[in-house]
Amino acid sequence: MKNDPLPTSYFSSLLPELATRAARATVSRLGFSNPALRQYLSERFSVDLGEPGCFVGEPVFEATFGWESAGQTLESLSPSLLSPKLVDALDRPAGSMGANYRFPRNDMPYRHQLEAWELLARPQPQSVIVTSGTGSGKTECFMVPILDQLAREAETLRGPVEGVRALFLYPLNALIQSQQERLHAWTGPFEGDIRFCLYNGQTPEKPGPKHITSKTPTRSWTVKRCEHHPPPFW
Repeated sequence: MKNDPLPTSYFSSLLPELATRAARATVSRLGFSNPALRQYLSERFSVDLGEPGCFVGEPVFEATFGWESAGQTLESLSPSLLSPKLVDALDRPAGSMGANYRFPRNDMPYRHQLEAWELLARPQPQSVIVTSGTGSGKTECFMVPILDQLAREAETLRGPVEGVRALFLYPLNALIQSQQERLHAWTGPFEGDIRFCLYNGQTPEKPGPKHITSKTPTRSWTVKRCEHHPPPFW
């Protein structure tokens, strides 16, 4: 496929439009009803790009390069390295947002992902530090091996895994909240055999509305549930 270069006028017209829409959306989101205040903020946010007080900063362009492929598909790694049930779960994730986290069985992981999986699959405990760029799949480096071990344990138990097996520590609640959809997507296919919880100061004491909790049935929603029936994922 031929990649035609973008016209030279593309960014010159796109950036002012982005700045204008961002300013309008912000004023609308703030919800001020005073017309004079809304007008003042609109004028302040309408400073041209690159000028002092500009609401949207000038863009930064960074060149990126493709990550090296491992040369093997997920399916080819099963069952020696990855559980067949895990490969199925990654290929057919659960939930309405599951498609965003699909890892097709015929896709090839990156080389650094496969190296991390092989190290963490060893019988002896291993420590791994992954340093790679944005979008290179660092989360998969540690989450896939943990899921694999839990999938194998659930198969041996022929039922749900109970008790803490993996503890994820994040410095900000927002970071672990962003992983909620991924955890639901990848644990959902195990139909309750692998559960998780988000345990912090915002974890409720009592169950919330069923129309909310039913969307993530593999999540332990309350403090009591987490403490009395601890899931393997924390």
